[in-house]
Amino acid sequence: MENKKNNSRTVVVALILLIIFVLILILFLFLIKRPAIFSSFAQFENSTTTLTSPGVTGAQDISYDNSYIFASPLKAQVGTQRIRVTAYILDGQGLGVAGKSVILANDNPALHVYAVTQVTDDYGRATFDITSETSGLFTIEASVDGKKISQKVSVSFN
Repeated sequence: MENKKNNSRTVVVALILLIIFVLILILFLFLIKRPAIFSSFAQFENSTTTLTSPGVTGAQDISYDNSYIFASPLKAQVGTQRIRVTAYILDGQGLGVAGKSVILANDNPALHVYAVTQVTDDYGRATFDITSETSGLFTIEASVDGKKISQKVSVSFN
């Protein structure tokens, strides 16, 4: 009888230890797949580059290939609806360049551009509204410091 109690106690202890081992293994695997938990410390200690964030002033070079423009919606009614066009002026690291004046260019005098925020904010964002007196498909380009960004956007008015 004493032998059975010892055997069952040993089995229970072994099962508990096995469950604890599996839980530790799962936790370890989770942490390996989520390196952000540990990498932020490593980057802080070993980093030789200066990271910038929105609102940090300093000379940033505009990446005309990295910057982009988009519109929403892409279609609107002639004379009654506006399309919001947003340009993001970014540097080579994808960070916004603040304080830059953005100019939208269009290929048709019937298209009217209204600057909501023409100078970029801390995220490099400049916002415009456009309307049209005639229907058609229009290509919109953005330029900064006299140079066009690579991307264009097309919108239509019906």
